[in-house]
Amino acid sequence: MNAYKSDNKPPTEPKQKRFLLSGKLKEIILISALAFALLFASWKIFYTDEQTATPTSASQTETKVSRLLADIEGVGDASVMICETEEGVKSVVVVCEGANDLRVILNVREAVAAALGTNQNAVKVYLKKV
Repeated sequence: MNAYKSDNKPPTEPKQKRFLLSGKLKEIILISALAFALLFASWKIFYTDEQTATPTSASQTETKVSRLLADIEGVGDASVMICETEEGVKSVVVVCEGANDLRVILNVREAVAAALGTNQNAVKVYLKKV
């Protein structure tokens, strides 16, 4: 017996079943797009240029600033850590022997801010332990 109708056309699926399949396809495409967007967003958050910056350039700058600070009266030995972003210097931490003197702290903050082109409020100065 022939499965085709008398006009030799293949049997067609009901419209409702085709619509249901296209609805599932839309869901799959939507879920795939959302998964891709989530993957892209997490990549932008966790793998920025900040993490791929070369540590040698930052340490060279930190060394230069440490030497500069050592030449300021009352500072003594100083360690410097610079926190940078794409926009520039975000903050600077200075640990030095002379940080128990307010005048030294002010001089350190002013010198570091001027050397790095940042605001003095971004510079934090702490006393180095003996």
